[in-house]
Amino acid sequence: MEAVMRRIPMRAGALAAVLALGLATCGSGDEQAGDDAGDAGGADNADSADAGGQDAGAGGDSGELTPVTAGVIPVTDSGPIALAQEQGIFESHGLELTIETASASPNITSAIMSGDYQIGYGGITSVFQAVEQGIDLVVIAAASATADDPANGINDLLVLPDSGLESAADLEGRQVAVNALGGYPHLLGMIAVAGEGGDPDAVQWVELPVPDQPAALANGTIDSFVAGEPFGTLGRAEGFVAVANPHELLHDGAVVAGAWFASRAAVEEDPEYYGRIVDALEEANQFALDNDDLLREAIADFTGIDQDLAAEIRLGSYGKLPLDVEYIQPLADAALEFGYVQNPVDLEALIWQR
Repeated sequence: MEAVMRRIPMRAGALAAVLALGLATCGSGDEQAGDDAGDAGGADNADSADAGGQDAGAGGDSGELTPVTAGVIPVTDSGPIALAQEQGIFESHGLELTIETASASPNITSAIMSGDYQIGYGGITSVFQAVEQGIDLVVIAAASATADDPANGINDLLVLPDSGLESAADLEGRQVAVNALGGYPHLLGMIAVAGEGGDPDAVQWVELPVPDQPAALANGTIDSFVAGEPFGTLGRAEGFVAVANPHELLHDGAVVAGAWFASRAAVEEDPEYYGRIVDALEEANQFALDNDDLLREAIADFTGIDQDLAAEIRLGSYGKLPLDVEYIQPLADAALEFGYVQNPVDLEALIWQR
């Protein structure tokens, strides 16, 4: 796509102090460097991954806990694994979990391919891009899915109530903010505009840090932004209104948007070890689904947002969708349509078959 893109200076918005950290969008903050995910350089380190996976899995039947390091972005979708750590879920599978935080998916990918991390969390589109650029990753478990209630969108395009904008198609020629040009929120914005009959290339996409987006909308610097939590909730509290729900326009049901991935070489070297990791991740998702209050408390603790705000924010679905081609295909198709990848994604090969 040759969409109009530019960067605008950071603004000290009134809501920026809510998060004194680089919190990105819910289910998408890891995409801030998504268009160069393949530059992580991990493809040259496959031999290290072999050794790392084998060492990590050693001793799994000895009764001792086997170490596993997970690389995550400190966003809301990391809540289930943080909660699992609190609840001892990984220990029940013979695993000693260490959680390491990173600012973007390429950093996590590089650490996985060097053997420093065994698993990583990322937006599914960043995995598509990394694999296309030669990094041999495999998706082992679903991390998050879009909200299954269309009225409860977690990445709505928000506008001022008196803007006169009635659909995403009306954003042609307007300035729409995303956290990163070429990132997941940018893709969602293009999906929304195209889905409502507009031309995404006619939109002026501007890059602006997530905490500054609500203030920029309020003072007229931008016309809309692709909301990520908690800033969608904060914006709606200020009177902003949704002009489009990208996920509703993407597919008529929920889709897997975030995933846990690993080095293919490491997984093939020690499938029993990674099988236990997958079992723990799936139990973590189910526990999060069944214990919403505890999940929100874990999110507040892990991301640093206020507990009261964490109790109100919109969340995606955890544990409701299996890791299956049909729940990933809509985003794979969109990634191809809008130029995030140049070739169709081979989801059958990308998803680990235990």
